[in-house]
Amino acid sequence: MDRELRLQSVDRAYRDHADDVYRVAYAILRDPDGAVDATHDAFARAFERWEQYDPDRPLRAWLHGIVAHVALDALRRRRVRQLAAPTLGRIDVARIDGPGAGGDPSLEVIRRQIVDEGLAGLKPDARAAIVLRHYCGYDYAEIAGFLRTSPGNVGSILSRAHATLRERLGAIPPADAPATPPATAREVLR
Repeated sequence: MDRELRLQSVDRAYRDHADDVYRVAYAILRDPDGAVDATHDAFARAFERWEQYDPDRPLRAWLHGIVAHVALDALRRRRVRQLAAPTLGRIDVARIDGPGAGGDPSLEVIRRQIVDEGLAGLKPDARAAIVLRHYCGYDYAEIAGFLRTSPGNVGSILSRAHATLRERLGAIPPADAPATPPATAREVLR
């Protein structure tokens, strides 16, 4: 394929899919700056490998596979840096953006923090599988292709990740839970 035509194709793909690719990178990395870097790296790889893209398959899925690998590579590099130089490996946990669930705003903040910590605590491959399954809606076979494993292994990864998240997220009050009843609040203030 002609370089100029490839550049135009990747440029259009970037305009159409960059936000979605960023969301996948962010959900895996939990770092806004790292997600921006991963997004750019994913499109650079897409440019290099454009001949490998099958136009009969969804472009979005192909790009998600690329960004999942880029993000996992970034996590591996981050882990190596943390082991080699602990002071350089500080990870900032970013706030999850999204509409409020209503009710007590402090409960929503707590809910977001617990979810963020739960996801951040998963192994990289488990976090990638969760993101690709629940944020992007891919089936096990597609996720297996992205992560270069079998669909059965994806099922196992997701099952363990779900169990871990259920355990960690058990502390989240339901979104429609009422705030502390007034009588209890008065008793606490006495």
